[in-house]
Amino acid sequence: MAVGGLIYELILGTAASYLIGDSVLSFSLAMGITLFGMGIGSLLVNRVRRDPAVVFAVNEIVLGLVGGNSVLALYAAFGLTDIHWWVFGAISLVIGVLIGAEIPLLVRTFQRFGRASSVELVSRVLALDYFGALAASLVFPLVLLPQLGLMRGAYLVGALNVLVAMVVLIQVGTPRRVLVAGVAAAVALTGLFLGADRLERGIDARTYGDPVVYYEQTAYQRIVLTQYRQDLRLYLNGQLQFSSLDEARYHETFSASAMTSVEEPARVLILGGGDGLLAREVLRYPGLERLTLVDIDPRMTALSRTNRLLRESNGDALSDPRVEVVNQDAFAFTSEAGRRAQEARGARDARGVEGAGGSQGGEGEAGRQDYDVVLIDLVDPSNERLAKLYSVEFYRQVEQLLSDDGVMVTQATSSFFSPRAFSTVDSTVAAAQPGRTTYPFSINVPSFGEWGFVLSTRRPDLLLTGALPRGLAYQDPELLRFILLDHPAVTMSMPASTLLHPRIVEVYNEDMRQWRYT
Repeated sequence: MAVGGLIYELILGTAASYLIGDSVLSFSLAMGITLFGMGIGSLLVNRVRRDPAVVFAVNEIVLGLVGGNSVLALYAAFGLTDIHWWVFGAISLVIGVLIGAEIPLLVRTFQRFGRASSVELVSRVLALDYFGALAASLVFPLVLLPQLGLMRGAYLVGALNVLVAMVVLIQVGTPRRVLVAGVAAAVALTGLFLGADRLERGIDARTYGDPVVYYEQTAYQRIVLTQYRQDLRLYLNGQLQFSSLDEARYHETFSASAMTSVEEPARVLILGGGDGLLAREVLRYPGLERLTLVDIDPRMTALSRTNRLLRESNGDALSDPRVEVVNQDAFAFTSEAGRRAQEARGARDARGVEGAGGSQGGEGEAGRQDYDVVLIDLVDPSNERLAKLYSVEFYRQVEQLLSDDGVMVTQATSSFFSPRAFSTVDSTVAAAQPGRTTYPFSINVPSFGEWGFVLSTRRPDLLLTGALPRGLAYQDPELLRFILLDHPAVTMSMPASTLLHPRIVEVYNEDMRQWRYT
């Protein structure tokens, strides 16, 4: 019972953050409304005049049905209606009322069987409740969410509530109709658990508009592939990542802006880009020796290697022998790699001082920790978990990985739909890398609209001096010069975003709210 109570709150907050992106608002409302409902539920128990054991069992059955179907109801409301916040609030409140009634009803049930209410009894019940909360906080992120996903996880917890009810009903002896209702609820929740994937895909088909050809909830995100005729689309947590009809505009521009602004780029780092499309473009450049791709989700990179549709789109890029895939958080990777880079540079400097006549470059290519190009292709900063990847501290770590003449380019959200967030990325990069010049620019991608990037370099004289590879579908030297140098994107003065003050999330969600909510 205790485990289920907290997991419902975690499920509500997680579902809302997946669907609308603002995790602070989602969890604050989920916790606040649920706790408020718990207070109401505790007070309502004083009005109960029937057998508390039977009322407790009925309460658990209703909680199992409401909590079990909470994700389905939220998913449908967010995808198909304009009253999703009202549905979210109502479900949170009802679940809170039912959870709040549990402990008072349980204590009254103990009293019915001759155990007097006391401080010791209440303290033991509360202790078990708090211990269960710890178990729930570990089970939900480590087991339930990655193994079952939100919807099936909710149905499993709902079934546990019904199981609690059945145990109580069998022990105390109860009217037959209540026992039958409990069995019916258990059967219904079991059936819904088994059919959860089909339910999700049915809603997805209406939410995304196109047929869903692949669906997976991983430990980090919800991966959805849709296809209609020649249009393959990838969604992560409901956010469109690419459309095969126009993704070349995005990925060719992204790679070309950096790869043509460095003399003979040989080592490239991509942070994000687990779909492999940006890697496909980088691999076109003949001088490339090594490409390191860092993506936190091993399921995403594995899918890009094995799924036929993604392999056709990315040209089997992640199976290229020059590509090394690292499944790690980008912030942690840049922090560790930056530290190694500093140590390697210190060692080279020491050798240069101690023995100028000795062999040079003894560390060898394998010992190098720097990159000629770093491309940051991460999802938009819609929640606090992503804010660190758009911070001064992160861009400072990235700079430590660049060679002396290296170039960094990051995607910077839409310059049209989220202009203040776009400007914040530019100001944050400038604040983190004061010795470099930043170039904000944008490109029109019909699936997304006007999309922004920020380039950072120490050598403005090298911008666009390299040659483009053959076979590009969209980009050419004249267009690239037009968008990057002749008509750069306009930004406004915005404060930088840091780890302690993640302004980027607040600004991004304020920008997007006028487009997202109707």
